[in-house]
Amino acid sequence: MVLVMNTALFSERKQNFITGERGHINNQYNTCFWMLVKSGKSEQAAQLALKGTFAKDKNELLAQQFQINYDDEPAMFRKGSSVYREKVETTVKIDDYGTPIKRPRLKVTVAHVDIIGPEFWENHQHILREGKFMHEFVKKFGIDRILPPCNWIVVRISGCQFDQFSIIHSLDKPNDETALRLMNASASLMMEQYPDIVFGYGFSNEYSFVFHEKTELYQRQESLILSSCSSYFTSCYVTKWKEFSPHKELMQTPRFEAVALCYPKLKIVCEYLSWRQAECHAGNQYNTCFWMLVKSGKSETEAHEILKGTLSKDKNELLFQQFQMNYNNEPAMFRKGSCIYRRKVEEFAEAEGGDNGTARERWDVKVDHVDLGPGFWRKHPWIMTNCN
Repeated sequence: MVLVMNTALFSERKQNFITGERGHINNQYNTCFWMLVKSGKSEQAAQLALKGTFAKDKNELLAQQFQINYDDEPAMFRKGSSVYREKVETTVKIDDYGTPIKRPRLKVTVAHVDIIGPEFWENHQHILREGKFMHEFVKKFGIDRILPPCNWIVVRISGCQFDQFSIIHSLDKPNDETALRLMNASASLMMEQYPDIVFGYGFSNEYSFVFHEKTELYQRQESLILSSCSSYFTSCYVTKWKEFSPHKELMQTPRFEAVALCYPKLKIVCEYLSWRQAECHAGNQYNTCFWMLVKSGKSETEAHEILKGTLSKDKNELLFQQFQMNYNNEPAMFRKGSCIYRRKVEEFAEAEGGDNGTARERWDVKVDHVDLGPGFWRKHPWIMTNCN
């Protein structure tokens, strides 16, 4: 990406590509709208007053009712912010005679200028290597993928370059309990933020969230769902870091990516979750053996060779015979991962004046570490229904 355009948007109108023209239209509308509201009108009345108005009508409204010249508003509000690389002369060294030697370099520039017409692009042809910028044509490339209706949506979030992140923050191998609990806490906040999430399952640095088949989150636009989920999960992880690691500084910002999977039947969703749990078991059993061998003095290459081609029972025997460790006694969170779902809990509300209180039910988010076989779903039939 060679240029970034940042503008204010209505929350109701989400688009994939935003031009300077759209930024101007939105800001002019918002300026009029909020001036009307601040003057005493209700939001509904302000919307009705602006319905069907053109740009010149809004300019007249601002000038006549509020003595505001819209053109005098800060350029950053009216035109948005453009970020691009500008060619500048930079001194690279001084020669033997004290004369500075300069070379053209690209420097990141933030500007509040018109990018609607051709003038900007003619003066900055190095940005796109073209003299014209036809935003109406570019809009055609912004068509988003709409996830199919009546499909369960699974958003799988996974950490990017977490091996490096683990080394920088000295996370325990093969499992860091604090880091796993931080992942679970972030997942719990995800369920609170997105009511359409009915179930979550995670292990290591990944988490899968199941959205109800009837969800209309962001009108089922894939890019908006993925960007929203990955960014919110990341923000939760960063925000909760100090709570779980008060004596460990966050040295590097974690990064999470997301993919969306669609399944037409609930049975397939359950099979997907069983598959992820099988991956958790296989990966954790291997890693437990691997790091026990490394900690015992083997090199990482030797540990890989020893475990090459081994089956599950072979790894169990290795742990028991060499390290007197029963794999089944390892914490369930390590072996089975973490599942998160809502359950009904009863709470007692005390009445005023010493009268008998009343009991009421509410939905509470629960984190569990159990086998996700058929027995689990029979025992928790409400999970995959719309329980909100």
